[in-house]
Amino acid sequence: MAANCSWEAHPTSRNKMCPGVSEAPEFHSRGFLTIEQIATLPPPPVVNYIFLLLCLCGLAGNGLVLWFFGFSIKRSPFSIYFLHLAGADVGYLASKAVLSVLNAGGFPGTFARYVGAASRILGLCTFLAGVSLLPAISAERCLSVVFPAWYWRQRPKRLSAVVCALLWALSLLVTGVHNYFCVFLGRQASRAACTHMDIFLGVLLFLVFCPLMVLPCLALILHVECRARRRQRPRSSKLNHVILAVVSVFLVSSIYLAIDWFLFWAFRIPAPFPEYVTDLCICVNSGAKPVVYFLAGRDKSQRLWEPLRVVFQRALRDGAELAEATGGTPNTVTMEMQGPAGNAS
Repeated sequence: MAANCSWEAHPTSRNKMCPGVSEAPEFHSRGFLTIEQIATLPPPPVVNYIFLLLCLCGLAGNGLVLWFFGFSIKRSPFSIYFLHLAGADVGYLASKAVLSVLNAGGFPGTFARYVGAASRILGLCTFLAGVSLLPAISAERCLSVVFPAWYWRQRPKRLSAVVCALLWALSLLVTGVHNYFCVFLGRQASRAACTHMDIFLGVLLFLVFCPLMVLPCLALILHVECRARRRQRPRSSKLNHVILAVVSVFLVSSIYLAIDWFLFWAFRIPAPFPEYVTDLCICVNSGAKPVVYFLAGRDKSQRLWEPLRVVFQRALRDGAELAEATGGTPNTVTMEMQGPAGNAS
């Protein structure tokens, strides 16, 4: 890191001023949790192409998920969550791809700055939406396994869609307030409010969302393991594996961002990792979910190639718990849970 770099003091410009480094827009900054940190030297040029490659691969994978979960696979309560999660990942990866192109091309002018600012706003909103969906998925899955009879009989039909809509609204609200204080009013005009918003975002991400997604996963693991030992039943369904894997990937990929936030706000120590390292980890998290669905849904006994629709649908299979709750066979109950293609739960 360049310890002698500093932010330009002009309230309408947030460019980096470093000795020996040309003035360039702040395209690679995360734009949140690091408002007052000491600026770093721009990343190596090759990082821009790595970002772009990761984003394009992630966009392709999540695009397939959007297509299959939205139009090809029959709707289920959890497919609604994964559909919105893929939409959030597409938005974040698209924003990072645009920022990488702007940073690599060095496009000057007001238009490039506006595009970069809009991309950063989109990236923050979709990142918050994606993270907020994980606690909802974990909590609902835990309820469906621990209290299956009550859950599948009393659950509102539109619960998944309503929860997703509320989480998107929360993300839009938080992003709007953050950008109002930290971008629209300028750093000097609302420095205290912007600092409070950064602290609030960190608390929301790491002290609220993370425990809410981890605790239901732990309860799910304990319940499934105890039941398997008592009744000698299969230990878990593929849907359990998918949820645990998605949460684990997020926790591992966001550890650098959590360390940055904790060290800075707790001890006023600048981030030990370059910002592009944490950005790369978050991009990997967004692009890894389709791989998780594919690995969980593929059938190892099938030597021939299977359609991706079948693989993704198998990843959401949840017959064991529903069979216990309703007395049907796993395959029959799974089809009942999925219902008609146009009925979103």
